[in-house]
Amino acid sequence: MGDYYTWLKALHIITVIAWMAGLLYLPRLFVYHANAQNNSELSETLKIMERRLYYGIMMPSMLLSLLLGGFLSGIPGLIGGLILGVGFAAYIFSMYTTTVANTNFIITTE
Repeated sequence: MGDYYTWLKALHIITVIAWMAGLLYLPRLFVYHANAQNNSELSETLKIMERRLYYGIMMPSMLLSLLLGGFLSGIPGLIGGLILGVGFAAYIFSMYTTTVANTNFIITTE
């Protein structure tokens, strides 16, 4: 049991770090996107980067973090972890739905 617990804890820490790195980098991509000309090559490249970061790194690491955290914690830890996890997940979904998923994503910096 101890060996599995150590590996699960290590994977949980790795996925949480990947998830938090995505949370820090995605807003930076939004700033670059806001400063790019609409429908330019840079704008299209940033859209691709935002989607890949969101679906390729952030979503899998979020789901694995929540899953592994559930395996690692007991009832008291599960309740606290769920509150934090749901809060972070809500933040990610609200960021995505207001920017990347919105097809009319145009920000002017005037």
